[in-house]
Amino acid sequence: MINLEEFVHSIHVATASAGEALIQKNLDLLERFFEPADDDDEDITHMAEIGRSDAKVEGKTLKRGEKKEPPSDDAPKLFMHGEYGGEIPILKPKMVAMQYPTVTRNGPGIQTVNVPLITLIPLSQVELREMSFSTELELSVNGDALQVSFPKRTLKAKEMAEEGAKQGHGGKAKLEVKIAAMETPDGLKYIVDGYERALRAQVPG
Repeated sequence: MINLEEFVHSIHVATASAGEALIQKNLDLLERFFEPADDDDEDITHMAEIGRSDAKVEGKTLKRGEKKEPPSDDAPKLFMHGEYGGEIPILKPKMVAMQYPTVTRNGPGIQTVNVPLITLIPLSQVELREMSFSTELELSVNGDALQVSFPKRTLKAKEMAEEGAKQGHGGKAKLEVKIAAMETPDGLKYIVDGYERALRAQVPG
């Protein structure tokens, strides 16, 4: 037999662990779909530098001809866990190139489109929508404490449970817990929406 309060506490801990797993999955999103930007990524680097100056981020000013040290491959993970020191790392979306047929003044041709991977994955796949837990329990009273146990699938156990229920000393109950999903953060929505607009501008037609 298990104390009902301890049983509910265990479920609460499991629910909290599920929430932590969801948060960790959202953190892993940055590492899965983004990577450190190189010095050659002039457009992305320029946009990031503007955002950093608007945020008044303090950093070392580079001298003419001096190259900035590229962030490590672990930069996304370290930054999201608050372990990245110094300047804010500049990230770029991981991309794939796709070819589209198009018609030009010179006839049919092929246009290459750069597609961020994050625009190809439905956001619903990276969030937990609902999880339910349902079980059948046998109840009994032990002093002032309510005890629960999982029913045994034997004929004798079934007869004892039914007899206890008739005498008012026991019974069965179903416990169901539903975990509501966190909505996709607005920041992620805005970022993906911006990439989708840039993608639409590249697609012919």
